[in-house]
Amino acid sequence: MQSVAAGLDIGRTTLYRWVGERDQLLEEVFAGLVDEWFGQVVPQAEGTGTDLLLDIMRRFLEFAAAFTPLSEFAAREPALTMRLLLDREGMIASRSKFAIRNILAENAPDLEVPENIIDAIEMTAAALVWANIAIGREPDIDGAIELSETLLGVCETRS
Repeated sequence: MQSVAAGLDIGRTTLYRWVGERDQLLEEVFAGLVDEWFGQVVPQAEGTGTDLLLDIMRRFLEFAAAFTPLSEFAAREPALTMRLLLDREGMIASRSKFAIRNILAENAPDLEVPENIIDAIEMTAAALVWANIAIGREPDIDGAIELSETLLGVCETRS
């Protein structure tokens, strides 16, 4: 926080008053990245319906995993990374689930996807990518997409 305050040419007290604690600032930054990255990958995605969502997710996860500053942060502070990225009620998860819901509503409007399935898709993707990065392994993007496809398939058979 001291470096951020110095970079902004303000006092630390002012920075804390503006953004709260360090964890809050990081959560805001990561949530902003979620919005930005979805905005970048959605126009590039291919397919229709759930296939489009899965392509968007793959592109998003590849983009996120390749973002060196976040990967370095995850390796340096794995516990904090997991706490922020895997908080089911947190801002990052909320933004991700919002994007998933909107993509499904626009591209598979007849598919009924319960909230717990959207939660599971978001949590699975976050865990298989960031938990692996945090412990020094390659992110399992294929696993995240396969599990998401399975979860969506359950919804398709019910419809």
